Amino acid sequence: MTRIWLLALAIALFGATHILPGLPELRAKVRDLLGRAYLPAFISMSVLTTGLVGWLWATSEFIPLYTPPHWGPHATFTLMFFAFLFFGIFLYPCRLKRFFRLPFAYVILLWGTGHLLANGDAATVVLASGMMIVAAILLVLAMRNGYRPEARDGLALDVLAIVTGMVLYVGMATFHGVLIGVDVLHYIGIDT
Repeated sequence: MTRIWLLALAIALFGATHILPGLPELRAKVRDLLGRAYLPAFISMSVLTTGLVGWLWATSEFIPLYTPPHWGPHATFTLMFFAFLFFGIFLYPCRLKRFFRLPFAYVILLWGTGHLLANGDAATVVLASGMMIVAAILLVLAMRNGYRPEARDGLALDVLAIVTGMVLYVGMATFHGVLIGVDVLHYIGIDT
């Protein structure tokens, strides 16, 4: 159970690192304090906390908390389709990004919801709910600060974003077993 608490702490550090840019006054103070080291420190903390979260989740003991609904994996499969569409939007400066502002936050919210529906173990619950809280805070801060991402006009980038998301979705569904250890296609009843 100790590793679960460490996972929660790592997610809190990850969240603090990523929420800082959404708090302009605090960010300015930290930037003044660190000077030119601000950007390397931010990148280092992002990489370190992301790696730490992944490692702690992967090595946490399996502690069942609840039994997911029988339709949970199918709901997850559907939610992940939309998550990957948002990921495609995140990758390009398309017009859709202007509308959604923080598409990666939607990726996390959909991913987290889906994985809570398909998994009932403590490590996944802590990971998914913690990351969803961070994503929700970032969305609120973006709306409050009037954040508008850079975007280019034209249909081509919108189409490229959607197609990229779909291709990545198919790739992840196909190789999820190799990358994560769970063959999601088999899990939902699609034999490959």
